[in-house]
Amino acid sequence: MKALQPIRRISKRMFYRVFLTYSLIIFLTMTVLFVFLTDYYSDFIVQREIDRQETIINEIKSELQGKHQFVRQGIQQLYQEQPLIEDLAFALQHDYQDYIGYRLDKFSNSDSFVPYNFDIFVKNYFSRDPESIALRIRNESLGTEYMYLFDHSRWKQGNHYKEGASPITDEPSEPKDMFVVEEQINDPVSMDRLGKAMVYFGYDSIDGLLTLTDMPAKSAFIITNEEGDILYSYGKAPTSLIDGLSYSAVQKKVDDHGRYYIQSSIEPVSGHMVTAIVPEKEIAQLFTYKTTIFFLLILLTTIAIILPYFALRGYSKRLDEIMNKMKEVQEGNIDARIETTHVDDDLTDISHTINKTLDDLNDYIDKVYRSKLKQTEAELANLQAQINPHFLYNTLEAIRMKSLSEGGRTSAKMIVQLANLFRYSLKSADLVPVEDEINHAHQYIELFKVRFPDQLTTELYVEEELKSLYLPPFILQPFIENFLIHGFRRDRQDNHLSVSIHKMGDTAKIIIEDNGTGIEQDRLHNIMERLKEEVGSTSSIGVGNVHRRIRLKYGEGYGVEIKSIAGVKTTVQITLPFMKEVQ
Repeated sequence: MKALQPIRRISKRMFYRVFLTYSLIIFLTMTVLFVFLTDYYSDFIVQREIDRQETIINEIKSELQGKHQFVRQGIQQLYQEQPLIEDLAFALQHDYQDYIGYRLDKFSNSDSFVPYNFDIFVKNYFSRDPESIALRIRNESLGTEYMYLFDHSRWKQGNHYKEGASPITDEPSEPKDMFVVEEQINDPVSMDRLGKAMVYFGYDSIDGLLTLTDMPAKSAFIITNEEGDILYSYGKAPTSLIDGLSYSAVQKKVDDHGRYYIQSSIEPVSGHMVTAIVPEKEIAQLFTYKTTIFFLLILLTTIAIILPYFALRGYSKRLDEIMNKMKEVQEGNIDARIETTHVDDDLTDISHTINKTLDDLNDYIDKVYRSKLKQTEAELANLQAQINPHFLYNTLEAIRMKSLSEGGRTSAKMIVQLANLFRYSLKSADLVPVEDEINHAHQYIELFKVRFPDQLTTELYVEEELKSLYLPPFILQPFIENFLIHGFRRDRQDNHLSVSIHKMGDTAKIIIEDNGTGIEQDRLHNIMERLKEEVGSTSSIGVGNVHRRIRLKYGEGYGVEIKSIAGVKTTVQITLPFMKEVQ
């Protein structure tokens, strides 16, 4: 709980509450902005990468379409030259030996010294493409086939070559690391199917395209056929993703031990599907963008919080100064003034207003309060002076009666005691030590005991800690006198009076208790009502005198309280501030 006290104190301060609220708003705003910007730039960068992959896919498709166009143009040239298509048709419809005889007969009947047939055309045309590896021309119904190799090393590396096999008549193995472009060959006159041409190309141009492209790490490009067989792959991708590819043009995001973006497109001529697989975490600059945005917003948040903090702290210091000066004024230093600045703001206006109010208050005190204080001091002196004649009259009357009854035997002793009482009454001090006041009460009681020596017992007690107490003079004697005059029972021998002074907190309690006749409740009520009258009233002496003197000197909360039970006892309680020295 103690650890929470500083936080509670801070929460009570207006400027700190404003600062904390402002900081929370800034923090929440920057958090929302960070989420928005990162999502926006992430989508932007991812979309840019997807667009780039789409461009690469289109370029790959363009390469594939270019090969198909190259093969198609070659077949069309065969159709355009009648001798070549006739030569090819004879070759596909007869075996190789018959075709050799046919070609020799045709050359012998020709006027040209340079032979020209489809065999020469094929070698010249298809070898122009550096990626052409082989050409197969086949009549599937007759099983006639012609094979041309343009790159023997690539063909052998691709495991298409069988040792000892004829490159023309033997069936080659299935192609690997290359793709095949097929084109139908028909008789241009009858449109009957003669066979088909299959050209084997390498992926050199696609490899070069992907190598020169700034590809994200761990991304992959895959070419598959309609059956899902992988014809070409570049890069690496999870096997589960590759196995899960469907033959369709898609653009999607999947989670497979990480987030991947998959984009597929089908090349319409060959029917091959080109697929790009890119892991999200490998997209260039995505993490960099997020980190940059994060630290930039942290910097802006810090600046947005620190600058108002210093401004509010300056306000807080000035407000603390105003509060401290107000506390000084509350403690009685009405000469305290707040230092003002040249800044034109609300706190400056408040400071000027408070200073002006204090100046006016000083003027008011000079004109009213101090004159009132003099009037109060005069009233106190008047109230105190009222006690002396009253007391003197009662005492002299007692001496007179005693002298008459005893013929002057104890008069001398009583006169000495009376002289001590007069000497005490001549003191002009506002406050006297408690021992002096107790001694004064004792002298007065002793004067009374001269008349009734065996009918009154007294007890005077002061706590040790209160022996240094100062209190107004003549506050005990009026209550003792009331008991001796009005409450003392002359027909009894057990009259008792006790005076005790105790400390209770910051106050001193004087308890005066007797077992006299007591006070009727109606009369006690009237007495207490009179005690509540205005302090300035001076119409009574005795109890009211003491009460008003205490209230005038110490204010509310101090004074006299009387409790009594008729015929049993009376208790007077006087409450004073605990003062160890004269102020």
